[in-house]
Amino acid sequence: MSPGFPLLASLLLVPLTPAHAEEGPPSRTEPAAPVFRATGSTVSLLEPAGEGCEWARFDPVSAARQVLAKLAVDCQGGATALSRDGKRGAARFWRGGVSAPVVGRPTFPEKFPSPAFRDRLFLVELATGAVEELPLPPLGELIEFGFDAGGRLLGLSMQKVTDGAGPPLMAHAFAFQDGAWTRLDSKATDESSGTGVLALRKQLGERSNRVLDPRFAPKELDDDVLLDQLYQLTPEQPDGEWTSLERGGYTLALWGTPFGDELLATGLLRRVEKGKAVPLPGHTFRENDLVSLQVQGPFLLISLADSGGHPRLYRGRKLVWSSEGARAVTFWPK
Repeated sequence: MSPGFPLLASLLLVPLTPAHAEEGPPSRTEPAAPVFRATGSTVSLLEPAGEGCEWARFDPVSAARQVLAKLAVDCQGGATALSRDGKRGAARFWRGGVSAPVVGRPTFPEKFPSPAFRDRLFLVELATGAVEELPLPPLGELIEFGFDAGGRLLGLSMQKVTDGAGPPLMAHAFAFQDGAWTRLDSKATDESSGTGVLALRKQLGERSNRVLDPRFAPKELDDDVLLDQLYQLTPEQPDGEWTSLERGGYTLALWGTPFGDELLATGLLRRVEKGKAVPLPGHTFRENDLVSLQVQGPFLLISLADSGGHPRLYRGRKLVWSSEGARAVTFWPK
């Protein structure tokens, strides 16, 4: 047998196939997802989706929508926070994240939380949508949360003190690091000061519960002609006064109700144009409702305070967008 036989035999046993058969079918390239570009009208919101809740950013003008995270929880009581670099977010769902009327019946009654409702907190990686549920801080009730300049998630809680000899309330500041909450500070406080006694509160970045706060510094409204127009709208309840509020390019006349040295913005408001009180289209809030007023560029966003529900987005005199299902609606930071 010649030395070359084994090599020749092995070659004869290999089936002959066309050269291109080894390449297989041409691979399919999935189109890249369009890049979401935020504009002055882009908002952050929570919306019900099936059995859960989606955190998304949405541009009412272009109708572009990007889901940031899918959360296995009802949207009720939801609030959000963003890190300064836009890479991380946090979403919290709690009984306190609802809208309460000033007095009487609200325009949009809140669904009462079921006995099964429990406070929950989630950390979100915004680039990937990865979600991690976090434990709540170990002392007191979590009141505020957000990211500091270094990207740490901070949580501020309030604790009732049962020892009659000490202060009635304690405020605590925590940072979530290495998989657990670390207490950074604790101070005695009261209901009016709340977590404001904590120096770390000033480090909290973008968060919906700050934006949706109805408190504002009053500015006297001394235009008699305008006040005559508003007189017929003046309610018997709640207690309050007509005041002027300037936000961006908007001048509003609104009924504010007292809260310490500040006022709370109610839904009874008018846009002021050339000395006239003009109603906003689609504006259905009333004097019993507390509202949040946000302005970004030419856009005015009005929603229920605290919950950020039932938003109305305006550009000048035009109603651009409204929703009855979205919550925690705030402008996306530019």
